[in-house]
Amino acid sequence: MLVAVGGEARTIRDFFASEPGQVFMLLPKTTRLDLLDYYDNGQLVYARNNMGMGTKLIKVEDNFINIRMSDSKTVQMLLVTAKKDSVIAVIETVETPVADSHISFYDTSWMPLPASKFFAMPTMESFVLKTVDKAKREQLLQDIVFPLISLNFEGDDHTTLVARHGLKEFLVKDEYKPYASSFAESLNYSLKGTKWKLNK
Repeated sequence: MLVAVGGEARTIRDFFASEPGQVFMLLPKTTRLDLLDYYDNGQLVYARNNMGMGTKLIKVEDNFINIRMSDSKTVQMLLVTAKKDSVIAVIETVETPVADSHISFYDTSWMPLPASKFFAMPTMESFVLKTVDKAKREQLLQDIVFPLISLNFEGDDHTTLVARHGLKEFLVKDEYKPYASSFAESLNYSLKGTKWKLNK
């Protein structure tokens, strides 16, 4: 059950509509409301944003929205409800062409919150398996020029945060071979209260 926010239960779609332009600068409120109407009527249509690019709602649930902002960018929003302070988590992913993500957090008035309070963004070193010795670990990390890491909210309730590195997509098959046995392909984080903890 959703916790009452501001005197009444509000869903992520309410916050999607009310977002003041920090995340959806190019998507006016009227366009967001139109997209929700189309979605509710079973129409997954593209609406033009202020840059003339097509934006489409992929999935809308009480606590989660997945938006295709353009051909190269997606945004996921998750409402984490809590008795005291609910949090809006936003993942923005740009495909360059390999996916690279940024995560940010806001209170229910859309005031930014320190990301470190809720999630420790992994680095490429986080993916190195514990069985890799120190010398090899250091060499592998020195070789990585573009540390691209994507994030996604997954699972039935979308509260599992999954991080993936982009080496396999960025490198050709032969170049990736030295890394394949040394790096975990993904890291899973479970939500504990309003914080995500790495599953070990």
